[in-house]
Amino acid sequence: MKSSLPEGQSVLVVDDDAQMVKTIKDILRLRGYTAVIAATGREALEVTREMRDAPAVALVDLQLPDMDGIELIGRLREIAALTEVVILTGNASIDSAVRALRENSNDYLLKPVQPELLVGTIERASERWQRRRAEVAMRDSEERLRLIFDHVSDALFIADDSGRIIDANPAACALSSQSLETIQALTMAQVLPEGSHQSGTENSSTNSADRLGLASRPQGQDDHRVLDVRSAAFAPGVLVYTVRDLTRQRKLEDQLIQAQKMEAVGQLAGGVAHDFNNLLTVIMSYSSMLLADMGADDAVRGDIQEISDAAGRAAALTRQLLAFSRKQVLQMRAVNVNAVVTDVERMLRRLIGEDILLTTHLDPDLALINADPGQLEQVLINLAVNARDAMPGGGDLTITTDNAELSDEHGERHLGAAPGTYVMLAVTDTGSGMTKDVQQRLFEPFYTTKGVGKGTGLGLATVHGIVKQSGGDVYVYSELGHGTTFKVYFPRLTTAEPVTITTEHRAITPSGSETVLLAEDDEAIRTLGARVLGTLGYNVLVARTGGEALRIVAEHKGQIDLIATDVVMPEMNGSQLVEKVLEARPGIRVLFMSGYTDDEVMRRGVIDGQTAFLQKPFTPDLLAHKVREVLDVP
Repeated sequence: MKSSLPEGQSVLVVDDDAQMVKTIKDILRLRGYTAVIAATGREALEVTREMRDAPAVALVDLQLPDMDGIELIGRLREIAALTEVVILTGNASIDSAVRALRENSNDYLLKPVQPELLVGTIERASERWQRRRAEVAMRDSEERLRLIFDHVSDALFIADDSGRIIDANPAACALSSQSLETIQALTMAQVLPEGSHQSGTENSSTNSADRLGLASRPQGQDDHRVLDVRSAAFAPGVLVYTVRDLTRQRKLEDQLIQAQKMEAVGQLAGGVAHDFNNLLTVIMSYSSMLLADMGADDAVRGDIQEISDAAGRAAALTRQLLAFSRKQVLQMRAVNVNAVVTDVERMLRRLIGEDILLTTHLDPDLALINADPGQLEQVLINLAVNARDAMPGGGDLTITTDNAELSDEHGERHLGAAPGTYVMLAVTDTGSGMTKDVQQRLFEPFYTTKGVGKGTGLGLATVHGIVKQSGGDVYVYSELGHGTTFKVYFPRLTTAEPVTITTEHRAITPSGSETVLLAEDDEAIRTLGARVLGTLGYNVLVARTGGEALRIVAEHKGQIDLIATDVVMPEMNGSQLVEKVLEARPGIRVLFMSGYTDDEVMRRGVIDGQTAFLQKPFTPDLLAHKVREVLDVP
């Protein structure tokens, strides 16, 4: 006969009568049971504690040498709650056995033990043990399922075979009413017979949702969600619906795709702008020199002026492309945004017109930021122009500044937004607002909702590029018919003082006699720069590459007062060249020139306020003033 216990389960026999124990052990072994022997109560407790699986059945003699059997049963219950206890007793102690049965035990056997009675009792005890173990396992399973049901992030619904929702977890209760109606319709669709009317079953499902408190959430903008709904049979007549909210995942995917697209366009724009700025420098410079040599009544002066004006417009367009692609060179310094708003406010009032009321709310305790003040002005102007165009019939334009703190939750909603302390600049209008589709493409270059000839579509793309390159983020909040708010966040500075930069404008082109080393890989720019500086009296040394510039520095016997170098060159960039030149000639002055920079140059395209920089395209007059300015610094 085979034991009814699972493999690995045993019967604990506790008795100090060696002959009795041997008899019981032999009977159990013949019937397929594994017996574990203990002669005392303490030994029984030790054996039970050491066993991997507690014994299924324990045969306990009521009269043990070290403790009362009833006491042992109580202590066994503490460490092996499921073990079925069978008492071994003589006729003389039948009263004790009955008392033990009432308190702690499940059955008893009289000594001497009859084999068939022993086996039958063990079989019944084994069956009780297996039922109790199954019940406990079921309760544990139900508890685990309930914990999962209550705490899983996915929404779970349980519906009966009529489609009626009978239970739902907290995540399901957090869904909006519109999402719930969708789930209810899906549960009913599973059980609708042919020819049934959907409306009649919707009421039944809605009522069940009301009963569970699921349909009480108001509808709102968060109802436009992406839900992944799946169903599975949980038990006969019971379906479980798993609802996963993919809204945030899809939003992040869309933002990532948009960011990748913007990055690709930015790479193209930056590369084009680099070469284009060199060409514009030549066009603007030579047209400027021609105009300077012509009289006011020269027949071709007007034509040359048109060329110069067109080059200026092209230069402005190129600057916008570089701002969007985040490849312009920013001259960063500690800036108070309030001061920038105040400086540009008068110009903004003229720009937006008299039918728009401009109001500012500036935080008097505003922290400083690290930014290029000129580029920050450009951000304000572009946002104001965008607001003006959204209010053709007039309206209100409000500029607000404030200290802000972005949380982790904000970062989850907006890809790339790091939590921390920021300065916020908000521009709000009461204009026509924007649709969701327009908002998704808002910062794309050349995207515009204006008519032909009324905009390049680079204004907001420029804003996005400047803010991102400055380490900030920009977000838009808009509703059709209710206006738009742009919020720009710049990381807050805590130690620096604001710097006011003033530019001295001189009518006369300055000259000089110092020695200037010009390092430029573009032949046209190199020839132009040497001609302009040579005409002004400077001794010009010309280098096509960084390596050639270093050879000139090593071989030139006289003093070199200034090195004017392009930022992006083959062999080595301008920063690397200047570092090596300063090692050889520590006192030399430095002027960087560029219309573009890549991410590896000059700290990702950003230089500090102490570095002299000339933005391409430039004119001969700008070059002359900048060289003189650098040489005249004490």
